[in-house]
Amino acid sequence: MAQTFMLRRMTTSLKQQANTAAQELTTGYSANIGQKLGGDLTRFSALESTLSRLKGYRFATDTAATTANAMQSVFGQIDSLTQDLGGALLTAANAENPQALQSLISDAGARFASVLAALNTKVGDKTLFAGIASDGPAVAGVDVILSALEADIAGAGASTAGDIEAAVQSWFDDPAGFEAVGYLGGPSAGSLSISAEDRVDLGFTAVDPVMRDTLKSLAMVALVGRGAVVPDSATGVQIVQIAGTSLFANQSDRTYRAADLGMQQARIEQAQTRNQAETSALELARSNLLAVDPYEAATRMEAAQTQLETLYSVTARLSRLRLVDFLR
Repeated sequence: MAQTFMLRRMTTSLKQQANTAAQELTTGYSANIGQKLGGDLTRFSALESTLSRLKGYRFATDTAATTANAMQSVFGQIDSLTQDLGGALLTAANAENPQALQSLISDAGARFASVLAALNTKVGDKTLFAGIASDGPAVAGVDVILSALEADIAGAGASTAGDIEAAVQSWFDDPAGFEAVGYLGGPSAGSLSISAEDRVDLGFTAVDPVMRDTLKSLAMVALVGRGAVVPDSATGVQIVQIAGTSLFANQSDRTYRAADLGMQQARIEQAQTRNQAETSALELARSNLLAVDPYEAATRMEAAQTQLETLYSVTARLSRLRLVDFLR
């Protein structure tokens, strides 16, 4: 029994040595970090802590880059939908061609719906322009917004183009107006940390002043198309002219907003590059710290295997020994 126990213990020990050497030969790293570093884990712990933090920043920068790229795409969609509309509305309103103007008004109403749909764009399960309430849509539908505007205009008794414009402007600026009825999101999500030194602000929401000005102009044209609060065609033409002028002026503001987002994208890319470079340098330092000599590991594995084979041979011989074989 003592001999069996001893043989088993030696077999287990040799197997462990062979497996450890094989692991080190395969990975290139020491299997016993404490022994490799002589018990001083200070530097290794610092490296691991920094690498863990950089891994978190990598996730943050990847998420920020995806969000910023998607936002820039939405800005491009909105700009494409509204870029030439202001000038076209002004031209049609001044041409005294009712059919062409009506066709353009209908088109503007459809573009209004498309802009609202663009503001409800999602990346994964998060709505881009809904602030912290990103689990739902950012803005309400066309009918909800226009119905609320019609009720507000009727309540104000607005009948001239100037009065209707003032009522629409007031509704979009009033916290009890667009922010309460048309905007379904929450406050801005604020800035995001993307490195130890850098933060980016991707807190653009559908209540951004530039977005609201664009929506206001499109809503005015859509109201003309519905006709409920526009007393006559002459007033409708004046409203279209006002909306066209506003859209034309708002184009540069949208360009500046896209440029602001572009600068945030550039900062994200720079942070990604720096974080990756630091990660690579630290991973190299960790490798140098834990690296083993492959020749030495292979030698130990070969020695352990040879000893194990010898032990198996001795065990087999011992198991065949019988007293009766010597008494014959």
